[in-house]
Amino acid sequence: MYQVTQKDGERCSAAKAYLTPNLGRSNLSIVTHAVSTRLLFDGRRASGIEYLQGNEPRRVKARREVIASAGAFGSPQLLLLSGIGPGAELQAMGIPVVCDLPGVGKNLQDHIDHVQTWRVPSHSESFGVSMRGTAKLTGAIFEWRKQRSGMLTSNFAEAGAFVCSSPDVQVPDLQLHFVIGIVDDHARKLHAGHGMSCHVSVMRPYSRGEVALRSRDARDAPLIDPKFLDDERDFDLLLRGTQIQQRIFESRPFDGVRGKMLYPVRADDEAALTDDIRRRADTQYHPAGTCKMGPPSDPTAVVDAQLRVRGIDGLRVADASIMPTLIGGNTNAPTIMIGEKLVRMLREHARGARPAQHLRPNSVTSSPINLEHQETNA
Repeated sequence: MYQVTQKDGERCSAAKAYLTPNLGRSNLSIVTHAVSTRLLFDGRRASGIEYLQGNEPRRVKARREVIASAGAFGSPQLLLLSGIGPGAELQAMGIPVVCDLPGVGKNLQDHIDHVQTWRVPSHSESFGVSMRGTAKLTGAIFEWRKQRSGMLTSNFAEAGAFVCSSPDVQVPDLQLHFVIGIVDDHARKLHAGHGMSCHVSVMRPYSRGEVALRSRDARDAPLIDPKFLDDERDFDLLLRGTQIQQRIFESRPFDGVRGKMLYPVRADDEAALTDDIRRRADTQYHPAGTCKMGPPSDPTAVVDAQLRVRGIDGLRVADASIMPTLIGGNTNAPTIMIGEKLVRMLREHARGARPAQHLRPNSVTSSPINLEHQETNA
């Protein structure tokens, strides 16, 4: 059964956990409906940020440091717009180069994912569109409002597994997410009835994508190319994982509930499975790596062990973009941990103390937290 980031029977986001309880503090200002356009500099030191609220440009100056925390897509976009990134690419966009860092926007990694779905009876413990399902859901609404418990507290992907693709693999290289409902195209395609679904994801993909600027306008979404399955080893592993997953669901314990597959295919038909994977495999929403952490000897490293952007003073990045390699699990809770770790380092720095422990470039985190064993579903 997966751990979740929940409180009182509902999803607890980072905003709800950290910002909402502190909205009355005098040293916290939150600006919404705004777009960060670029960082401001005083020489080689980050001195603030410029943003748009509506069409009106505004500026905020920093007394100490600027922290970018816009995620694996937003943080590299902000750095690139500000002149931090591959010099030749910035010049081609007409952006003055503040710091030539070739790794900004590169090294994009994500968990490529393939979903298989089976129909189940309406009386099963599943979500679905039916008379029985509607009645159950109505009752669940009253239970949740009164007790904050029951069916509506489900995160849908309630259980799963970490699987080794073969006996010679020492650390699980596949993850399964079992969903008590029909999942088709990220639930954008709805189906009547009930079902059960399972995701299989490649934990440590070899493929590397990139994030680049579409234009110099921060309001334009960046160009994102995950390059899924660009490395054939990822496809081979996803194929094996799909076969393992399907054989689990075709085993005896599921005989009483398993109906027809939503996209029928045989586990031993590699040609059909290959076609199904090529058509339907997609993101598991775990992008990372685009402002990777690394030692001075790594020319593609963007931040150091204290998340400071190389070549720029007073600027740090704190989100999943700093992960050198994608972790073997979901990224939400570990990314929150990165933020908490940075807070600890900032406080120690403000006190003039040398940090007792740094984030280690080769493993993302320092003892006692080990991301490989913080397998948290969110």
